[in-house]
Amino acid sequence: MLCHVCRVHVRRDFPYCLHCGTLRRGAAPTSFAAPQLRGIDDPALLVPLTGPVTTLGRGSDNDVVLSDDSVSRRHARIVRTGAGFRIEDLDSFNGTAVGGVDLHGGAAHLADGTELSIGDVRLVFEQPRDARVGSRTMVVGTQLTQLPTTADEEVPEATGPLTARPRRRSGWALKQVPTDRGEPGWVLSNTRTGVYLRLDEREVFLWNAVDGENTVRDLLFAYADRFGELALPRIEAALAAFADAGLLRGLPGRPEQEQTGGWRRAGRALYRALLKLEISVPGLDGAVTRLYGAFGWRLFTRTGVTLGWLSVVGGLVAFFRAQRRQHLLDFGGAGVWGPVALAAGYVSALVIHELTHALAVKSYGRKVRRGGFLLMMGMPFAFVDTSDMWFGSRWSRVVVALSGPLSTAALAGWCAVGAACLPAGPVSAVLFQLAFGLYLNTLYNFNPLMPLDGYQALTDALRVPRLREEASAYFRKGLWQDLRAGRRPGPRQTGMAAYGLAVVVGTYGFLVLALLAWRSRLGDLLQGRVPPPWDTVIVGVVVGLVASPVWAAPMRRLIRRLRRRHRTGGGPVSAVAVEGAA
Repeated sequence: MLCHVCRVHVRRDFPYCLHCGTLRRGAAPTSFAAPQLRGIDDPALLVPLTGPVTTLGRGSDNDVVLSDDSVSRRHARIVRTGAGFRIEDLDSFNGTAVGGVDLHGGAAHLADGTELSIGDVRLVFEQPRDARVGSRTMVVGTQLTQLPTTADEEVPEATGPLTARPRRRSGWALKQVPTDRGEPGWVLSNTRTGVYLRLDEREVFLWNAVDGENTVRDLLFAYADRFGELALPRIEAALAAFADAGLLRGLPGRPEQEQTGGWRRAGRALYRALLKLEISVPGLDGAVTRLYGAFGWRLFTRTGVTLGWLSVVGGLVAFFRAQRRQHLLDFGGAGVWGPVALAAGYVSALVIHELTHALAVKSYGRKVRRGGFLLMMGMPFAFVDTSDMWFGSRWSRVVVALSGPLSTAALAGWCAVGAACLPAGPVSAVLFQLAFGLYLNTLYNFNPLMPLDGYQALTDALRVPRLREEASAYFRKGLWQDLRAGRRPGPRQTGMAAYGLAVVVGTYGFLVLALLAWRSRLGDLLQGRVPPPWDTVIVGVVVGLVASPVWAAPMRRLIRRLRRRHRTGGGPVSAVAVEGAA
């Protein structure tokens, strides 16, 4: 259900739209917990807005008495209306500001998190929140967590595993998000790079403690005092995750980027480019917001969703009818214009697919940070960054992930209807080819083995964010350890092992497709230009580079193992030697 003012999804168990503050249609505000005014400079100031009108001023006859010389005796009032809450300035001497804009005797609507200035007294208007809705996003920028950069200030350095003083970097946002199992959950975001981390209660505790003053030893004992266990491996893993996300400095064994050698930086950059090369366009949120406000919101109304599903189901029926008189790769006499029209249709469908993802993000009031194209192991893909949905609920992320493939299936359905209803000829033939290709694209995107839309929806539905990694690790190690120990895998372990096997087979199958594609491209390009056997050598080198994401990790593990064996003189590797090598 969408808000009738801002067209953003609203909750049926919450009276107001969390995006604009408008009262949900049919909701009675008195049957829910009242919103409140909270003092920004005085946290003890907390006033629930229970009445239809709440007056603010310096006089003792006001509902909220603000003892400040900048506040007039009767300064302003907050009125509960049928559309939400509104603040009205009562011609005060020093004025009332909402979001930094002075009302000058006027009025303004109040949304959740709106900051007010009653004279010099700063307040914030807050709707009641609980674990079902999630907390407000606590955004911290460079002005609060900037690291010292001048020569006179001391930057914490990693002097040892327990004596280092790790410190938060600038630019982060932390928010408690809704969960389905009752326990609290959080999302931590790097606002500079767009990296998101899912945290539990213990990891949030550690994040709040890495202030540059506490050493790792202090964190160890503070964690033990809070949770009753000395969990150094867990603390080290959490700190490493913060550092990998670019949110932490001063961690042992993590030199700053500028201290890394040029060849090593170049090698890492090449490896990342071979694994996934992105060409992205930032700053898309404004354009997507305008498109959503103009027409995109209609796709997420009850009527729009119903028409979408009817297009999918009806299109499948029409496709099976059309195939009786249409044939694959037969363009009905269209000549060269048939493949050209087909390519244009594929590109248009790709744009609509990604745009639907972006509009689905806007339907939940979140941001679309960027979009573009990428090469993954040499295979081209388009993408829209929907990572801001980590601040939403689990099922909202499922909706966003599935919206793209469903839009492609709906487009395929309309093409199939045209192919079935139009008379035989070039137009109906091209529409049939396009429908067939879009149906294949939909099935490919629903493939749960590749990190595409279907996989993202599956991980959220199962509440296993790292499903591929965990299933692959269990299939390679955990399953065989259980079998050697005589432990029978349970239903969950069996499912993880089966999925891990499918991931391994699917990954190598995808690699084979990528290698065949590159071999075909290079073979056609080099044919007649480079004499044998150099053409084979060039193809082998390029294919090896494309396949490097697969063989690089096992090669690194082999090199580390050989180095450890060399340090121990070829004998068995002891625990002390391994710790020293790490």
